[in-house]
Formats: sequence, C-alpha cells, structure tokens
Amino acid sequence: MKKNEKRLRVRMSHQGRLAWNFLLQKGFYLVGQAGMTVREFLAAALGYDDRTIEEQVRTIFLNSSPMDDIDSAHVRDGDRVALGGAMPGLIGICMGRDNPYKGFRSDISVRADETVADNSEPIGVFVKIFSTLAVDTGEAVLARGIILDAADLAEFLSRQQAHLLPLDGQSVEYQLAEARTMTGRVVVSVEFVG
Repeated sequence: MKKNEKRLRVRMSHQGRLAWNFLLQKGFYLVGQAGMTVREFLAAALGYDDRTIEEQVRTIFLNSSPMDDIDSAHVRDGDRVALGGAMPGLIGICMGRDNPYKGFRSDISVRADETVADNSEPIGVFVKIFSTLAVDTGEAVLARGIILDAADLAEFLSRQQAHLLPLDGQSVEYQLAEARTMTGRVVVSVEFVG
C-alpha cells in the first residue's frame, strides 16, 4: 500500500448512508503497520475502541479462518479480514469469538503467530464489514476513509448522485467528473449531513 494514494472527499445526505453498507460488505482496503496484532489493526485502521471490539465485533475471520485470540495473531500485507456482529444459529455461534462451542472449529481456527515482522513497514489489508457491525460502525469508518478501486467508486457515486452534496464549492457534477478520471486505488472519506 502506498501512502501517497489519491484522495477524494465526499459529502452526502444521511439518506444515502445505508447504500455504503454494500461497499463495506463487498470489501475495501486499509493501511496498517507490519507487526500489528489484529486488535491493534482494528483500533488503528478502523478506529474501534476496546468496548466496540469486545462487545460488537463478535465474529472475525482472518484469511477465511475464524479467530478468537486477537492479541496474538498478526496482520500481514495482503491479508483478508472479515468482521461482523454476532451471527445467528448454531453455526453462527460456533464461528463467533470466545464462545463455549469454539472447540467444534479448532481445526480451522487461526492460531497465534510465532514470528512478527518489523513495525515500520506499511501493509495493505482487505477488509469486509458485515451485518449490524456495518450499520453501527460504518459511518465512523467511512469518515476516517477507506481505499477503493477508482472505477468501482465512480460507478457507485454515479448511482448515488441524488444523495451527493456540493463540497468546498464544487458541484456534484464536478465531483463525479473528478471521480471518473481517477484510476487505481483511491482513499475516499465520507461526511454525512442531515
């Protein structure tokens, strides 16, 4: 992940907020530091405090494997992290963090790391946020900024044009035109109004 990614600020009416859940569930990139534990990544990259992590982030998959111990597993460049609230049903309970049935999935669960990389290198992590967690924390995550493919972002904003608002004296049409000219990955931060 490059620190000099292109940036785009977006201002939208609050009625457009729920549409962003689609992108949060589809996935986006965030930058972390090599050597961060999963807990440290959730705090630094997503802005989650300990209460949010313990009470709301009830399901975590790291590279498609469920995990419990977020203080001993580390994120690495290219990792994929899926987050959600509590999932329904027996399977949901088994896949959730720190539950009495976690033994049923011990063969597929993430285990603690033995080695830790140097903390100075930036890493890119692909993140998905699902269910009530996307609804409850999505606005704050979007305000901090997420990294998306420029073409996907431009297409999404075009579909949400009715909810876009002028920003810094730039019309909605100008903002859309600017988004369409971007290529590669873009850091987008969203402010919701009203």
